[in-house]
Amino acid sequence: QQETLFIIDDIADSFDYKNKYAIIEYLKEISEQSNFYQIILTHNFDFFRTIESRGVVHYQDCFFSVKTEEKITLEKAKCINNPFINDWKNELNDSKKLIASIPFIRNLIEYTKGNDDEDYKKLTSLLHWKNDSESFSMKNLKEIFERTINGIQFPNDDLSLKVIDKIFEVAGDCLSDSEGANLENKIVLSIAIRLSAEKFMIGEINDSTFTSGITSNQTAELLKKYKKDYPNEKSNISTLEEVNLMTPGVIHINSFMYEPILDMSDQSLKALYEHVNKLKYSIKNSSAANK
Repeated sequence: QQETLFIIDDIADSFDYKNKYAIIEYLKEISEQSNFYQIILTHNFDFFRTIESRGVVHYQDCFFSVKTEEKITLEKAKCINNPFINDWKNELNDSKKLIASIPFIRNLIEYTKGNDDEDYKKLTSLLHWKNDSESFSMKNLKEIFERTINGIQFPNDDLSLKVIDKIFEVAGDCLSDSEGANLENKIVLSIAIRLSAEKFMIGEINDSTFTSGITSNQTAELLKKYKKDYPNEKSNISTLEEVNLMTPGVIHINSFMYEPILDMSDQSLKALYEHVNKLKYSIKNSSAANK
């Protein structure tokens, strides 16, 4: 009957789902004893979310650790449950949440209408650099959002602005934000990083037949071609390889899995965005790039 503190550290990582849930039920039994206390640590976001949803801990007792160069701090956890359903769709006047919602809307269209749907293709052109990427306005984006979700409140500001310009504008705003979980910032930065990188590679490759023929894994295919055409551009290749490694799991998020984003630091994405914007065009394409 003594008061006892248990410290539980990544207890479920080596278990299959059946045994992981058995462990969670055991932790719940411990939490119901008045003289037992627990500090539960985990890198596994699915486990983190499950112990909250099953009442092992309360939402207000959930924290993220945030590491900067100077210190490690704890901040209140956010986005434990689906952020788009529970938060973002009602706060699209926040430009970061609006842009970060594009992949969610695209997923909804894919689930309900398939990837041949025109709206799905249009949103794909905002996540990959395509021939028509610069042709969509915020008004067009508003129409897609409203066709996908009844009653969604899309802001009426900047409707004439190109979505691509809005993405890069908002990504620039993210650079000055403090380090944190910042789910929406990370998605915005990842979208902007990949668009900028793909635009650069397409400009350098300068082969519309090749680029328009890519049907999947566009970033990887462009990188493969770029490395073949410019094998001596070691600095550029290093940055572009980092883009290919870091951004896919962030952009292609869905309602069930966005752990890779939360596990990635703001600083890494900010630094990568700045590196991508400093990619050096080859002499033969520098004049076209300046235009």
